[in-house]
Amino acid sequence: MSEYCVSLGMDDRKVIQSTEGYAFSQDSVLCANLMKAGPKDRLADLGCGGGIMGILALVKKGVKEVVGFDNDPYAVNLAVRNTKLNGLCDRMRVEEVSVTELPRKNESGTFDKIVCNPPYYDFDDGNATCRNFAARREGQASLEDFVRAGAGLLRFGGDFTLVMKVTRLADAVALFRKYSLEPKTVTFVLPKPDRAADIFVMTAKKGAAAGLKAEVLVVEDGQGNKTEAYKELYS
Repeated sequence: MSEYCVSLGMDDRKVIQSTEGYAFSQDSVLCANLMKAGPKDRLADLGCGGGIMGILALVKKGVKEVVGFDNDPYAVNLAVRNTKLNGLCDRMRVEEVSVTELPRKNESGTFDKIVCNPPYYDFDDGNATCRNFAARREGQASLEDFVRAGAGLLRFGGDFTLVMKVTRLADAVALFRKYSLEPKTVTFVLPKPDRAADIFVMTAKKGAAAGLKAEVLVVEDGQGNKTEAYKELYS
């Protein structure tokens, strides 16, 4: 399998990606950047893939510890190598496990933050030949499986940050509330000012009262240039 390195634009930080899948997208980067976290937080990345969101949480947010979970052996191996490549082995570990098997008793209620870029689509379009098929379409685990697992891993008052297609907004809200996670902030991401939002990043708090704040992030202006708000997230 062919692989290549991508710079994260921060000092010498970089990650290994595969040409046949597990190449991180803008969605994961936006999710990691929009998430609120700090040096006291222990974070779990559900379906971590190559580990990009955990690595960004460590180097940009300065979180105390990251544990990545993924059920694909190749993804786990890739995330482990990316952790070593960035010198983060003392603060990040990766486990091969399905979200349907979480939370484990020794991990239940021990995380301050959950971050997740789950499969976007809840159907099988027959395109199972791609290696990243499972990362895009629900099959072995559903959106509910990810929410249930995250709710179990979170401490009371902890945050679950999710990136998802706008078409599944109602699903996300309903599932968060089903597992006592109250949506508190949502950012709708518009590719351009005249385009409808394609994805959203939502944070829900375990055990919180109702009250949702909505924002909009525009990626490019009318001339195709990245907006200042977008560039600020990447700085």
